[in-house]
Amino acid sequence: MSVSGLDLLFVEVNNLEESLQFYNGLLGFQVQKHTPDSEPPMATLQAGTLKLTLAQHLETMLRRGRGVNFFLGVDDVDEYYRQLTEKGADVWPPTDEGWGGRFITLQDPDKYRFFFVTWTEGDERRAEEAAPIV
Repeated sequence: MSVSGLDLLFVEVNNLEESLQFYNGLLGFQVQKHTPDSEPPMATLQAGTLKLTLAQHLETMLRRGRGVNFFLGVDDVDEYYRQLTEKGADVWPPTDEGWGGRFITLQDPDKYRFFFVTWTEGDERRAEEAAPIV
């Protein structure tokens, strides 16, 4: 048996509608399913091959957003930065790092950190050597 890759990212959030505005309205993830009346309220979104499920779980609020960073590839990080800032996003400017990528960073409403990266051509190391900047 071997692991084939990341199939789904499941994120517990404080407010489903606020998170949908961030992931769909700001980042452009496509809503696949939205069940605000389910228990817990949930939504599934997609960006490329990445599926993201949001679940509104207030009781785990204190444990979230710490020690987890998400790296998502984009074709042109500078263009994506421009698009996000035009939408009013609070995003750190593009930065080059020695681990093989140029990235921007922002946080979702629950303080999860997202790194949007344009990887350097031919770099095999990718995220396994990426060290988030504090």
